[in-house]
Amino acid sequence: MSQSYKDFLDKYKIDDFKTSLKLTGHTKVDFYNDIDKLLKSMSTIFDKLATIAPMRGAHVLMAVAKLTGPDKVVNKTDVKNCLNIDRLEKIQPAIEYLERAKYITIEKKTEKFHIIKLNEEDNPDLHVFREIIQKYWKSPQEEAEQAKKWSEEG
Repeated sequence: MSQSYKDFLDKYKIDDFKTSLKLTGHTKVDFYNDIDKLLKSMSTIFDKLATIAPMRGAHVLMAVAKLTGPDKVVNKTDVKNCLNIDRLEKIQPAIEYLERAKYITIEKKTEKFHIIKLNEEDNPDLHVFREIIQKYWKSPQEEAEQAKKWSEEG
């Protein structure tokens, strides 16, 4: 099994409520091994997050994961906005650290426009991390928009 949460759900048809999950023999062993791999990936991810030195490093990595997509270009301003931070200087040390630690790659298009990507090639665990973050994490920007929406309704 590839290290993908979505592949795991598809393989065992967990999201399909018309099919019952039947685990016997080899299927049961495969299921256990696959879920064990996912949990180990998550453990590795959280270990990596815990060792990111700059205070905002984990949040920056989460923002890049949240914004990453097949047809999306992520730049530093997108990350800043996602984290609801007013100045880029506040996250610049974290971005530099993440690049040095090879958690992200930065492609410099122009002097001021840089494309940021998760480095899933060197860190395959980041694939599962991205899937989890995109599905479950609410960014500070999303939380602020939700709070604004609620205040306008109330």
